[in-house]
Amino acid sequence: CCDAFAFRFNFLLRRQRHPPPSTNLMSASDTIAHVSSLETDATNSNIPNWRVLHKNESDVDKILSVRAPWSQRQYQDSLRLHDALVACSDSYVAPGTQEALKCLDHAYRLYGPESVVVSYNGGKDAVVILHLLRAAHAHYHRQHGGTDAPIIRPRAIYFDHKDEFPEVLKLLHDTVQDYDLDMICFEQGIGFSDGLEILVNHNYPRGSTVTFPMAFVLGTRSSDPNAHSQGHFAPSSHYMPPFMRVNPILEWTYGHVWHFLRLFQLPYCCLYDMGYTSLGTVKDTRPCPALAVAGVRNTTGDGVPKYWPAYMLRDWDQERAGRITKKDSKKSKPEKQMVLQPGTTASSVGQYSTLSNAVASTIVDPAPSATVPASTRTGNAAPPSEQGISDLVTPPMSFSSNDNQRTVGLLIIGNEILKGLTADTNTLTAAKALWNNTVQLNRVVVVSDDQEEIVAEVRRLQEEVDVIITSGGVGPTHDDVTIKSVAAALDRKMVFNHDMAKLLREKMNTNDTVELTEAQRKMATLPANCTLRYLSDNEQDWPVLQCRNIFVLPGVPEFFEKKIQNLASYLSTQLERSATYKVVLSVDEASIVDALNTAVERHPHVTFGSYPFVSHPEFKTVVTLEGRMVQNSGRDVSFEESADGQEKRQALFSKEQMDYHVQAALNELIGTLPEGSILR
Repeated sequence: CCDAFAFRFNFLLRRQRHPPPSTNLMSASDTIAHVSSLETDATNSNIPNWRVLHKNESDVDKILSVRAPWSQRQYQDSLRLHDALVACSDSYVAPGTQEALKCLDHAYRLYGPESVVVSYNGGKDAVVILHLLRAAHAHYHRQHGGTDAPIIRPRAIYFDHKDEFPEVLKLLHDTVQDYDLDMICFEQGIGFSDGLEILVNHNYPRGSTVTFPMAFVLGTRSSDPNAHSQGHFAPSSHYMPPFMRVNPILEWTYGHVWHFLRLFQLPYCCLYDMGYTSLGTVKDTRPCPALAVAGVRNTTGDGVPKYWPAYMLRDWDQERAGRITKKDSKKSKPEKQMVLQPGTTASSVGQYSTLSNAVASTIVDPAPSATVPASTRTGNAAPPSEQGISDLVTPPMSFSSNDNQRTVGLLIIGNEILKGLTADTNTLTAAKALWNNTVQLNRVVVVSDDQEEIVAEVRRLQEEVDVIITSGGVGPTHDDVTIKSVAAALDRKMVFNHDMAKLLREKMNTNDTVELTEAQRKMATLPANCTLRYLSDNEQDWPVLQCRNIFVLPGVPEFFEKKIQNLASYLSTQLERSATYKVVLSVDEASIVDALNTAVERHPHVTFGSYPFVSHPEFKTVVTLEGRMVQNSGRDVSFEESADGQEKRQALFSKEQMDYHVQAALNELIGTLPEGSILR
């Protein structure tokens, strides 16, 4: 604020010594009389909310000096908004909201309500600062006399553009009228710098004979291309007229903006619900490609992709991905999009969106609910923690991050290990191999050659890790029960595997007429629908047995070392996570049970999580979606047949397949959730 004080002091000295040149400059006595008459005129409620300042305006002073009174209804409404903002304890947006209000309080204290102006162009950031400013405007008047002193309308400025979206114009006109604002609209052709110079050179507060320094409240965020090294208060550049830039939401992210708008039920442009994330003009703006729903088109029959709303964007770095640069526009013709063209009447434009529900308290541990199926609480989706709402709305890290990396559990099987008769070298070998291939080993368990114990540990690991690797307990002897145990843990029958029988005969150099021995038949009897996965380039090497997400390896260290090296290399290319979505809702879990149950039933390849927050006023439920790496064994799925007629399941989904499954499920789910219930 020191810069702001110094700027204001120097500005006043310079203005008093050197009044700005103006064709409309009046004498001191004329100005006082003029201002006095304008104060009288300001009581006239017929002064329009939207006034256009033309290029060759002959009476700029009269237009800019007239300040109509603010309606008591909007004054009281803005006070209620201010109090709600101050009382907000949402751990995600409350700190930034308090900082923004503090910044605006300083601006009003330094410059006064007549010299604080908000730039309002209808974009999401501008909507945020508009409502922050009207709250601060009302609070300032409450602190300085309340209804006893004249309360003028908050002033906003807008620069008209021939290529403006009609949806944006509708929002502008509606909000200016609804909130009783004083909008100064600069006619097309008046540049930003020229318009600001007009305002600065004609800013005569009531009772003043000299112009007064001005503060322009902007929606600049640090991620914006023009933010540079600005602070909350930043004097204008040397090539601009002298004024103070005020940036209340400078440190806000894309996620903060949308959470704030949705949380406090503030109206925004309907284009954002069509997939637009950053608004320019109709010529340089398209829906964000990152919000396109994979494989889904609109029902209009024109082949235009369907897009999720802007608040569903996961990667905030893609915020401006829908903006077309001059370089891009020369390369290719823009794709046809579902937008209204210039000339569309305001009445034909859809209503802008609002949200129902929400406001302030603390996060509590999610309580389990008996109304949601158990399948929505299993898999790899972990419940949100008490770290706060930031855990729920921040974009996920890259796939190399530990938080998003697929995990492995190692199950060592053998009485000889537990009795100390044999050293367990396989754990060290596996840990090194997996680490070298950036595969995360999360858990190691040692069990005896007991089928019940093996089954219990396999099922426990299924709940804790993505992939299980077993070591030991394979072969023809009586204590080799690993494969049977895996089948039992997966509820699969043991069946004669023709591929394995063929491999055994090849190894023995015999043909199909030679009967397999009893021991060989045991080796060829495997869990139904398993896969023999060949991971080595050497055709003489034995394959690895895979049953869903379980890989069965031998226990002999020499053989295990070779297999784990190949398997670790394979897993490093296969275990990317799917896109993971967390949907933050303002409604109770009970109100989404039917929609969630239907989604779970229709999308077996997606893991759903539903976590209620009973005592949190801002959000009530968080739903998570993540693609399954393997097909859900709980449902019938399609099979492929091998040459010998044996059925085979697809073992692992690729990341592209998992992402497609998640997006399809999410698209269907958000279409069935209660209207306006999605915060982010």
